[in-house]
Amino acid sequence: MITLLEALVEGADGTYASKQDLRNLEHAMFSWAERKEAYLAVQTNETSIIDRAMTLMQASKTTPNDNAIDKARIVRCRRDLTLALRYYALGMLLQDEEMLKDRFLYWQKNVLQAMGLHHYHGVQFVFESICTELPKEQANLFKPYFKLGEQTIMSN
Repeated sequence: MITLLEALVEGADGTYASKQDLRNLEHAMFSWAERKEAYLAVQTNETSIIDRAMTLMQASKTTPNDNAIDKARIVRCRRDLTLALRYYALGMLLQDEEMLKDRFLYWQKNVLQAMGLHHYHGVQFVFESICTELPKEQANLFKPYFKLGEQTIMSN
């Protein structure tokens, strides 16, 4: 929504907003209540979403099956997944893919590349958890943002 409002202000500099800009804003305003409810549901269920994501990640074939994973790594992973969940939720609430990319995805991509992780699937487990913990209509609101995240992080 921030990017949408910025585009509207830029496009209407010294003139009136275009009909398309007004339609886009109207659509964003129309879906606000639904997005706000999904955001609040994530906030309320954050612990269970992250717990489920951690369980899915530890049981998956995409993470090392190392019983000696230290508690510090688990704490960091939990913290990172929580941060990701909060940014994805904010991106969905504001209906703002550019904000999500600028404030989180590019940073996460750089961190993962620096760590040598080229096939990281952690946020995939967060999305799976959202799909389990929230009603389908609310979970579906997150789908384009997690898809964007996967595309951004896995791109070169």
